[in-house]
Amino acid sequence: MGVNKNKKSKAIKAISLSIGLAVMGSMSAASAADDQALLNMCKACHGNDGSSEFASTPNLKWQNTAYMVKQLEQFKSGQRQDKTMTKVAKILNKQQMEALASYFNKGKEE
Repeated sequence: MGVNKNKKSKAIKAISLSIGLAVMGSMSAASAADDQALLNMCKACHGNDGSSEFASTPNLKWQNTAYMVKQLEQFKSGQRQDKTMTKVAKILNKQQMEALASYFNKGKEE
């Protein structure tokens, strides 16, 4: 079964917008709105609870928190490469990485 291209296109647009918002947010003090924007950016591809609808995007639901943080750190440092995730990880600080990993580890929707 193929991925609905329109749905994937909307997700890519949402990611682009979210990355822009997150970059703007990283220039100021972190706030709840900034954190929510970062979470929404992740949800666009990985799903509300970490269950991705896209075959090319990993499921994060119930994934080990320390493992997810390590992967984000590797994307940020350039040890691991992905067109989208490398850009996303570069705007995250350690606290944000840990919060996002914890959210998806719980596998819950808001």
